[in-house]
Amino acid sequence: MKKHLIDVSALRANGQAEIELRDNAAHVHTTHSITTKYFTLENESHKKHSVSLPDTYRLPFRVDMTVNLDFPSFFLIIGGGHITFAFPPSHNRKIEDIIKPSGKPNQDLRAYDNSLPFGEDADISVTYNTDEMQIVINGEERFYSRKLAYMKIKDPNELRMEELAIMLAVSKRSTLTVKAIAVTEYDAQAPVTRGGGKEYIRPAAKESPKHTFDSILAHMPERFAEKVTEMDRLLKSMRPLKFKRTLDKNGGKISYVASEFGFSYLVHPSGAQSFHEFGWYIVYNGKPETWHCKADFLEETLTEAAKTNPALSERIFDALNDCVNPGSGCLAKRLYAFNGRKRLSCHGRVMLRMCDDDFNDVQAFIRHLNALIEQKISSGEPPPEKINLSDIRHKRAAQ
Repeated sequence: MKKHLIDVSALRANGQAEIELRDNAAHVHTTHSITTKYFTLENESHKKHSVSLPDTYRLPFRVDMTVNLDFPSFFLIIGGGHITFAFPPSHNRKIEDIIKPSGKPNQDLRAYDNSLPFGEDADISVTYNTDEMQIVINGEERFYSRKLAYMKIKDPNELRMEELAIMLAVSKRSTLTVKAIAVTEYDAQAPVTRGGGKEYIRPAAKESPKHTFDSILAHMPERFAEKVTEMDRLLKSMRPLKFKRTLDKNGGKISYVASEFGFSYLVHPSGAQSFHEFGWYIVYNGKPETWHCKADFLEETLTEAAKTNPALSERIFDALNDCVNPGSGCLAKRLYAFNGRKRLSCHGRVMLRMCDDDFNDVQAFIRHLNALIEQKISSGEPPPEKINLSDIRHKRAAQ
């Protein structure tokens, strides 16, 4: 047995991941969005913008760490695979195989409860033997399997020869504080103690009662529900922006759409893992060459807001959801420019955390947007013309 006590100052940042060493801990964040919904073997932005442990390790081993996460979500990356932590149900809660990754979403027949307490220390232990794998969070077994792909495709002796890198990656605008991390390599078998929790089985699909606004809020933390209620009152009062509120039939989304200007604000309720976003949505009716946006006033609104509150505009611009696969031919990529900077965004969405600062920012931004549209109407500007996505791609290629 060999135990590696990792000095957090030895963690190495990759891509646009950053490490701040403070209070005997490594505070990890990234300035670029990473994949949280869709995984392919060609696009692994969570690996590109990660922090690496200083060495490689051989099975069997156990990874022990004490971490503190403020907002969703983060990955533990091992070899060719990864484990997700604190992901909302709408995102991809998967365990990707360390030796034979598939790049497919939710390949596992069962999910596992990957929730974490936000703003609190969490003790996580992940054990990989050649014939079993276990995840334990705060003393509770969250996942156990003897049927992962890596256990079947190689002889145990071959598996023990694999040199596996270990990395951590955190979602943009979240901070993962790593207080302690250790990797223990074992000569024969890493000890696994069963119990301490119950196996999490994905609930069977069933018809749910019709949701109301209040019933959805009842499943969110009280401080989140209060902020969403405040946003609801604001958006209903907006003119000339006129928002229509709709509820997802399964209670997974609250949508506010100002259809005349192609703008939407969305809340994704998921308990402590809730989040919200806004942007100019894409109309997908018809063939790809007809896909379009009704309008897009992001750059204009940022410019107007910057006249009185430049810090707000910078924060909104930085919160754009970055494209994680810029080399693809995806039509949903949107290139924005502000204050001498450019950002290639996925769907042009601005992603927000469930904190007072972000709620204040979105309220201020929408007020600026409403004032901009009011000004356009007063000056006699014609209604916005739709923006064809194919035209956007050709313009982007020419730049």
